[in-house]
Amino acid sequence: MHISKLNISGYKNTKEISEIRLNKGLNVLVGENGSGKTTIVNALRLVLRENEFSYMNIDEDDFYISLDKQYTAPEIRIDLTLESLSSNEQVTFLSWCDADNNAQLHLEINSNPNRKGYYKKEVWGGASKSSIFEDETFDCIDCIYLPPLRDAEEKLVNGKRSRLAQLLKKQYGDNKDSLVKNVTDFNFQITSNAENKYNEIEEAKININTKLEETLGQRLGQSINLQFAETSFNKIVESIKMVFFPGIKQNDSDKFRDIAINSLGYNNLLYIATVFAELELLKDNNMMTVLLIEEPEAHLHPQLQVKFIKYLEGIARDLENLQVVITTHSPVLASSIDINNLIHISQKEERIVAIPLKEIDLGESKNYINRWLDVTKSALLFSKGIILVEGISEAMLIPTLAKIVLAEYNKTALDNFNPLLPTSLEEAGVSTVNINGINFKHFMKFFSNCDDSTGKIHLPILCSGITDNDPPKLKVPVYDEKDELIKDKDKEPLTKLQDTFPLPSELPVGANSALQLIDDINKSKWGRLYSSPLKTFEYDLAINSNTNIMAKVICDLWPTEGKVKQRCISISSKNNEYDNEYELKEDAEFIFKHIDADEVGKGIYAQKLTDQLELQMREQLDKVDDTKSNINDIYSNISGIMDIPDYIKKSIIWACNGGEV
Repeated sequence: MHISKLNISGYKNTKEISEIRLNKGLNVLVGENGSGKTTIVNALRLVLRENEFSYMNIDEDDFYISLDKQYTAPEIRIDLTLESLSSNEQVTFLSWCDADNNAQLHLEINSNPNRKGYYKKEVWGGASKSSIFEDETFDCIDCIYLPPLRDAEEKLVNGKRSRLAQLLKKQYGDNKDSLVKNVTDFNFQITSNAENKYNEIEEAKININTKLEETLGQRLGQSINLQFAETSFNKIVESIKMVFFPGIKQNDSDKFRDIAINSLGYNNLLYIATVFAELELLKDNNMMTVLLIEEPEAHLHPQLQVKFIKYLEGIARDLENLQVVITTHSPVLASSIDINNLIHISQKEERIVAIPLKEIDLGESKNYINRWLDVTKSALLFSKGIILVEGISEAMLIPTLAKIVLAEYNKTALDNFNPLLPTSLEEAGVSTVNINGINFKHFMKFFSNCDDSTGKIHLPILCSGITDNDPPKLKVPVYDEKDELIKDKDKEPLTKLQDTFPLPSELPVGANSALQLIDDINKSKWGRLYSSPLKTFEYDLAINSNTNIMAKVICDLWPTEGKVKQRCISISSKNNEYDNEYELKEDAEFIFKHIDADEVGKGIYAQKLTDQLELQMREQLDKVDDTKSNINDIYSNISGIMDIPDYIKKSIIWACNGGEV
């Protein structure tokens, strides 16, 4: 038995009915802040009557309220469906079952409070409110909740709310008598001092009683006794505390320390380990246990995060009656588990949209994604928008180029009284993801149908890709030092492959296989793929009248004096002005070849160019006056720092929700 579906309406950020489909076993909810992950967890807590954190009360802020505050939901409705019930479970949950033997549980809360200010919770099982409902059925479901930024130390120390005490109560079950007898006998030894082992305690007791009698007299006075602990079972287990040792398999009790001096992260793990120990006890006692964990990455370094999620993945697989729902903002966790366990959560049109990644038609790309969805690439699951790029140069430069593109966009928007876009990818919540090559067919299946995928479900995230045109190399003859044609052993002319450098007026046909995906991807609602019109990212950037600054960067990076530096100085002095496109092509070709030379390298070059562009933009932004009355002029100046090729502009604007340009 497991929860297969959760419907929420009227609660928190859900005006319309939001359907969340859950997996058997482990479910990891990922998505940006405010997407509704906590709403889902709290809805489960409400309908399942989770009570460790005081079975949640409802207040007026829990009802959906529109942004303009003109609409408030008349009721909260939470519906739960449980599937795959065994024959025993069907009998136990008979009053909850429908005709298909699926259990249904419903919670409805009207927005009109009673005279005391409380909101009535109406709960029923099955299809009809009038059906017989037995509260005792809830005893067969155990719901355990671990909140975000939990105070692990508080939950581990002795006391009524101690998680350790709860574990011990379940551990002992009906076998309480022996523990109570042993503690009672020990108390009796103290209070009676029959063997004269506790004379100091006996003397202290006599002294206190004597002073009480002297102070209050025999008629008004009281008597006291001293003992080790209360002898009821609950008081005994609530007085037991946990201590720790920073290592495994330590048996010397003198070396253990108070958890108050332990780190937050390890106390967090001790707390969770106590919960896991409790799960082991529950597996034979309950028909179902639902474990809800918010942000388990709190205070854990990446290696511990991976170790934790792998263990949790294992117990969720091994314990048949356990279902786990986790919320996380950690790319480390998201990249460490099978994508079948991931559910993307987003907020769209006044409802929560939950997309289980296993329902997306990834085809043969699923294995590739599982292998390569590392920490960097899994950032796409937490973004409002995504730009997929081929390599390190684009990954480093695109966020900076985006500031120039967005400045130009916003200048035009101001001139035409249109809405503005954010001024940077960071502000827009857009991630630049380096996919290390032209593997767009794998990642784009999350957002569109391509490469034979035909699914109807995709991630509702705006995603654009930037790819090179990569025209085929030319086969040219090889000549010797005397300019004579070299032939091979068969007397055929020897040839070699040579890079081509197209003119701006040309439209070369590219050899990049990703280009074949463009038509299908660009038909979709969420995905777009844009290609360079000429050659590659660096060449197209240079030939787009940017030779001035790009040559300056090579000049600064080149390690030796000589012809290269002199040529760079000559190119820069032209200030992007050329008499014809052939001259421009020659300079762009020179820049392209020297960016990828051993003396520089694409990564170093991209970092240096980024620094130069950021410096120029900061100089402009420092000129913004307090009232921002000159912001349009600043946008104009920033957009003039570099002339960005159209395909890059389109990609940035699309990912930032500016539509197609």
